[in-house]
Amino acid sequence: MKHLRYILIALLAMVCVSTAYARREPGEKVGAKIDSIVYDFGTVREGGERVVHEYEVSNTGPSALAIIWVKPNCGCTAPEYPRKPLKPGEKAQIKVTFNPMGQKGEVEKDIRVKFRNGDGKSEELSLRLTGVVIP
Repeated sequence: MKHLRYILIALLAMVCVSTAYARREPGEKVGAKIDSIVYDFGTVREGGERVVHEYEVSNTGPSALAIIWVKPNCGCTAPEYPRKPLKPGEKAQIKVTFNPMGQKGEVEKDIRVKFRNGDGKSEELSLRLTGVVIP
């Protein structure tokens, strides 16, 4: 009976730890905070203006934070991002330009971002552009 109690306590501890880890905010591991992960640009015309949005990134950690790369899932989306590491407390923008030419209907474009902090920890996050392109 004593062994059963220890096993139950160990299982409960594992559940608590895994639940706490699952509640972690994206970017918390490396100290990156993004103002909004998803941007809905609404409705645009296929031959119209390009959509430009800037995601604000904050370094909430105690060490420098570098954006290693930014990769869109489509050639219709072009990112621009700072190459210089952010100091603790510093903010920067990841600018994403979406070209609606050749796109039709509802669109969802993912942009993967890889961060690395001064402690060597890295993490990948996904940003998303959504909207509707009409002919």
